[in-house]
Amino acid sequence: MTEVKFSARAFCKMILHAVKYPHCAINGVLLAKSHATTSKEIEFVDAVPLFHICLNLTPMAEIALMQIDEFASSRGLVIAGYYAANENLRDNTFEKAFNKAGEKIAANCSPAYMVVLNNTQFSSAPSLSILKVAQIVEGNFRQIDEQNISLNPAKTTLESLKTLLQEKAYNDLIDFDNHLDDISLDWMNVELNKKVEESL
Repeated sequence: MTEVKFSARAFCKMILHAVKYPHCAINGVLLAKSHATTSKEIEFVDAVPLFHICLNLTPMAEIALMQIDEFASSRGLVIAGYYAANENLRDNTFEKAFNKAGEKIAANCSPAYMVVLNNTQFSSAPSLSILKVAQIVEGNFRQIDEQNISLNPAKTTLESLKTLLQEKAYNDLIDFDNHLDDISLDWMNVELNKKVEESL
């Protein structure tokens, strides 16, 4: 069975993206070390928030994916996953959240992973059950059992997220929609990454 790990940075940024735009569907990509994408184990070390306005593959999404791919490869990383949260609380299926951007990622990386943020699990006491993870195999979704999903570091990541939520750190998160509105805004979220590390 595949083991999937999320670094504190990847986990917190996905949740903060969804919390910043609770009224919108959101999406983003997940980065893993390029040598660590076997079918048996993967660790996502970072998340890059994409959009909260239009999630479908558009020229802007193409540009975003090209920039992220260049950024990732310069750091020995690869785009190996796609995450999304729907605006409808009841839409937590992989099929509803998966779109053209996810298809493109799956076409370029095998195996690729799909993460759906389970909207019904958002609370002031977050837990790992907020994530639904599937491996994308030939266009089909093979859900990963929750017992095979973990956080790194396991003990402090949830406490870190709780602190970041209390501090309203989601206001500092920049996705590509924000960057396209004002290119001086940093989609790499260097400052937010520092806050996550400090909160640990």
